[in-house]
Amino acid sequence: MASHQKLRQGVLSFVLLAGVFLVAISYAQGPGHLPASSSESPQIGKVLSVRKVLRNPYFFSRYPRINYYLLYFVVRASDQTYCSEYETPVLDEIDDLFSAKDKDVEFVLKGKNLTLRTPGGRKLKARLVELKQC
Repeated sequence: MASHQKLRQGVLSFVLLAGVFLVAISYAQGPGHLPASSSESPQIGKVLSVRKVLRNPYFFSRYPRINYYLLYFVVRASDQTYCSEYETPVLDEIDDLFSAKDKDVEFVLKGKNLTLRTPGGRKLKARLVELKQC
């Protein structure tokens, strides 16, 4: 029984030490830590063009068809031009993106993704593609 109690105390000590360590790490990073790169900070750009392409991979179905659209849009920020692709069946998202054409919008770049906030308040997470696709 004594060895069982020592084992329990050892495990409890390890768990408490690990908890203190994790709290110390999270406190050191804090809520105000900087993003990993400057490209993850919000930027302002202008939507130059928007193109809508109907994408329906299923031809035969016994259920009603839902139309999916690929949206290609170009955002220009200071010295860079970004072409992005976004897939959606939601017509309100499409209308909101078309209404953003020739307007300044906020966007965030993170790796190969571009997250755009439309004037209507929607967040569209698109992926970057080659400029020739737009």
